Amino acid sequence: MPSVDVIIPCYRYADFLAESVGSVLATEGCDVRVLILDDASPDHTPEVAEALRRADSRVEYIRHATNRGHIATYNEGLDWARAECLLLLSADDFVTPGALARAAHLMQARPDLSLVYGPFVSIEEGQPRPEMPPSDLDAEHAIYDTRQFFALNRYVNPIHTSTAVVRTAIQHRVGGYRAELTHSGDQEMWLRLALHGPVARIDRPQGVWRRHGSNMSSYYYEEMLRDINQRKLMFDTVFGYPEAAVVADMEEPMRLGLAMSAVRHASQPFDRGDVDGAKRMMRHAAGLSPAVRRTRLWWLQNAKLAMGPRAWQAVRPVVTKRLGLSLGSFVAPIDDPDPVQNAR
Repeated sequence: MPSVDVIIPCYRYADFLAESVGSVLATEGCDVRVLILDDASPDHTPEVAEALRRADSRVEYIRHATNRGHIATYNEGLDWARAECLLLLSADDFVTPGALARAAHLMQARPDLSLVYGPFVSIEEGQPRPEMPPSDLDAEHAIYDTRQFFALNRYVNPIHTSTAVVRTAIQHRVGGYRAELTHSGDQEMWLRLALHGPVARIDRPQGVWRRHGSNMSSYYYEEMLRDINQRKLMFDTVFGYPEAAVVADMEEPMRLGLAMSAVRHASQPFDRGDVDGAKRMMRHAAGLSPAVRRTRLWWLQNAKLAMGPRAWQAVRPVVTKRLGLSLGSFVAPIDDPDPVQNAR
């Protein structure tokens, strides 16, 4: 029977921890262990975690005396893992029925795989919960080689962390998360793993992302710019690995994709009336890849800037209807990592 170790970092998520752990312990068809890593949470995480540990011998609990930050906490969990596969699961997320078994059995059937993921479902506070998928192992999947998986990452991180089951031996080979990549470490890790083996996407919701007030992002200009810069640093890092020589020709197209994401992001300050912020984002995009100036996306965004927010809103229906132009048709949202509604 395959085995999966699940690391659950927790900081101020005591109210969600039991459901997260419970979703793992309910797994059938593979052996599981859970490590709760409490990064000095100031809430009642210790009480919840200790109760979970006492109730099931498969649960271990470690509490930090002081807050170490998420990167150090993640890497501590990766060092702990020794099962065939591992999953790094946020304490406010959980896995769907059968998710771990589906991923682990696929890993066993394909020893060359480095990573298995799938679409996710999202739930929001105060809203009805969607129906969970069945727990059976019978789900179709697609296999992406290194080049194909890099292409998937051109515009967007395609993987939500709640679904990313990694082969432990490869994880230990490539090492842990990089301290400097505080906001793009997940995507860098997926690409790094893909340099060491194919990636599989299971066509079944594998994880649940809980949307709530403490994890929703409001993308103001500074936060968008930080996100873009982190992704640039991520690409710099990935293409610096010796193993990346096999996809070296993809570096410029991926940087162009990042520049197009930056151009698309310029819509957000523009729509709030911050034209200067939008122009700064456009200049930043051109610095990422001068080739972005030759795209229709660049042309449309510059046309909007020339008109200004009020005039653009007046002509927008005509432009989008008659010319078939919209920012969304050129580049996927930067923060849309394969939700279930977009699954094939």
